[in-house]
Amino acid sequence: MADFLLDFFFPRKCLGCGKQGSYFCSYCLNRLFLKNEPICPVCSRPTPKGITHRQCLSVQTLDGLTCVFAYQGLIKKAIKKLKDRFVTDLAQDLVEALLSFCGENKAFVKFCQEKPVFVPMPLHPRKKRWRGFNQAELLGEMIAANFNLSFAPNLLVKTKTTKQGAFKVSQPLPGQKLILFDDFWVTGKTLKEATKALKKAGAKKVWGLTLAR
Repeated sequence: MADFLLDFFFPRKCLGCGKQGSYFCSYCLNRLFLKNEPICPVCSRPTPKGITHRQCLSVQTLDGLTCVFAYQGLIKKAIKKLKDRFVTDLAQDLVEALLSFCGENKAFVKFCQEKPVFVPMPLHPRKKRWRGFNQAELLGEMIAANFNLSFAPNLLVKTKTTKQGAFKVSQPLPGQKLILFDDFWVTGKTLKEATKALKKAGAKKVWGLTLAR
């Protein structure tokens, strides 16, 4: 009933063209800009399928990175609307868009078949209380369910508002494989710091996944 009332009084409109029905109409969805050139998460140079260069790989680095969309236009507008205006029902449309395209990265799909645990990037508790939700957790739970992966929202904890040394892991992770998810990648510094904490706790492989770059 609550969803019906929201749709009645505040109907969903495409963020691209304004057409009623959903936040991404089929026309605008087909015009999304994909991040077709995967990069190494360590040196940011191109690499096949987002796999970390052998010379860049170490015990503390991400093993690969998948960024589905370009952080511009419709996707940028959607992420900002979700985070800054608290339009949480946008999450489902964003996830459906991601699922429509992320299957193109065969290395990521292969990694998912190894049944890694899905870990969303945490917010500092103070920021989460202010916002009322963690967008990476909200989106991540839906993505993990679609891939039939275990979801671990409390595995990684952010203890500082700074990026350096800000993360702690709630349990040992000997030999564990993980997908670390965030909404978008700019320099990757936050995901890299989180990966260090996960690898220090014993994680064997960590693959980064973001909606956009």
